[in-house]
Amino acid sequence: MLNRNKSDRALPTFITLLVVGVLFMTFDVRLEGGGVVGVLRTGTQAVVAPLQRVSAFIVNPVAELVDSLSNIASLREENVMISAELAEAQASLVSVQDQLARLELLEQLYGLEVTEENLGRTVANVIGQPDAADAALIIDRGTRDGVNKGQPVIDTNGYVVGTIGSASLSSATVIPITADRQAVTVLVRSQVGTLNSQILTDDMRLEMQLEVFDARDPVLAGDRVVTSAVSTSYPAGLPVGVVLEDVNPQGGSLTATVSPFVQPDQLRLVVVLAWPPDPISAVIGELIPEVTTTTTQPVTTTIVEAP
Repeated sequence: MLNRNKSDRALPTFITLLVVGVLFMTFDVRLEGGGVVGVLRTGTQAVVAPLQRVSAFIVNPVAELVDSLSNIASLREENVMISAELAEAQASLVSVQDQLARLELLEQLYGLEVTEENLGRTVANVIGQPDAADAALIIDRGTRDGVNKGQPVIDTNGYVVGTIGSASLSSATVIPITADRQAVTVLVRSQVGTLNSQILTDDMRLEMQLEVFDARDPVLAGDRVVTSAVSTSYPAGLPVGVVLEDVNPQGGSLTATVSPFVQPDQLRLVVVLAWPPDPISAVIGELIPEVTTTTTQPVTTTIVEAP
């Protein structure tokens, strides 16, 4: 009987306490000026805020690192593209500079005066450079362009390069004076001499040997050596080189070293001279002797009879 009474009193007591707790909680919430949802939100934020701070401390640097890596990759791609564009621009610039250089050379050739006579000139590109096995140059002009064996060749400054060694229909070989076995007849300080090729020096400079057999005066360093009027291979007055040291005659002759103006392995354009202007006519004129003819007038005899 006692147990039943206790059970009957416990349930109303629990309900009463529950109602009182809810009332106190509602009263407290109203005093704070917020609703139940606000209280729950505040509590949740109080719990989650530290976690958010920790997450931000860890996640934000990682996100920034990922962004930085992405930016670096993008910058590298842009750098590669810019480098490619720069290479193309530089190649275009070199091409333009090359064309301007060629134009300037052609303009020089247009106004080039080799001798007092108006010699025919053929501008040619060097398509084959000399090497250790063959010292000859190859040019892109041949017999169809008026280039023939034996014609003299100069550079764009008018300096002697050599002579045509052989010619085909569309190309020809040039034998530089620095490799030619035949001596060049030259003039230095009004003295006639011969200029011979010789082996490269130790420092790979091209030099030639000047010999004057009837030397009256010394030659000095810096004296210009030009082709002589008695030369059979070149017109007179073409610059060949410069004397390197002072040399005095000994026994009526002297030998000096000459540095040629032209380095064959650096040539890109050359000029072939049609010299002599008409070698065939010149040869024929020498071979056919001049014939002198005389005209005999008939003699008229008049007979006068005596009256």
